[in-house]
Amino acid sequence: MTSSLRLAVFGDPISHSLSPRIHGLFGRQLGVEVDYQAIRCGVNELPAKLAELVAGGGIGANLTLPLKQTGLRQCRQLDRAARLARAVNTLKLDEQGWLGFNTDGPGLVLDLERLGIALTDARILILGAGGATAGILAPMLAKKPACITILNRTAERAASLAERFSHLGAISGHGLNASPQAHDLLIQATSLGHSGAMPELAPDWLKPNARVYDLNYGRAHQPVADWAERHGWRVDGGLGMLVGQAALAFEIWTGQRPSFSAAMDSLGAELS
Repeated sequence: MTSSLRLAVFGDPISHSLSPRIHGLFGRQLGVEVDYQAIRCGVNELPAKLAELVAGGGIGANLTLPLKQTGLRQCRQLDRAARLARAVNTLKLDEQGWLGFNTDGPGLVLDLERLGIALTDARILILGAGGATAGILAPMLAKKPACITILNRTAERAASLAERFSHLGAISGHGLNASPQAHDLLIQATSLGHSGAMPELAPDWLKPNARVYDLNYGRAHQPVADWAERHGWRVDGGLGMLVGQAALAFEIWTGQRPSFSAAMDSLGAELS
């Protein structure tokens, strides 16, 4: 080991986080000693928790729910992805303060590429119009899909989110009672899986050879996995997106990008 990094992920809840394990794998790959802690933190506690991290020699942090919007106010500068998403998931300390980044969307694109899921010219359907969807739209639209359709329980929220990103490509937002044309890729971006539920999905929303990708992983992914498998669609959970966004964060902190595939193999072995 040739160097040391003190890092943390803040959120609430946080005990379930795989991030310490993932960044430990990255450190071992690259010969970097990593001290990465999962720290429970409420919205009003974030400034103090970040100050404690810095006092202990910390140079970077990840933010998860419910802190991604709160984190914006801690940053003196944001990257384009964070500005567009209006959320930050990665912080890096420099001499003047915190720099903010959003690696969620680019991490998803990395995983879709790993899985051989093409975005260019594809018809993409996204369920949910919350912060998770906002974080992935710009990187996906940069790949020039034929269209992105957002469906949400509240149609107005879907339409408003689509309007925010309409300058980047073909995108529209509707309620769940819409009847969209069949799509090549479905991205499930709601949090319903955490309560064992899933959105109401119509099979004719997808082409026979469509792919399904759920931003959830683990137990929260199971409802969508069961539904997709009943209808014969290949389905993937969001563990790869988690590893992808973490690899990009690690690169921001160190200038070195870990091996995505090696980390996935190691993590899969650990979790099996």
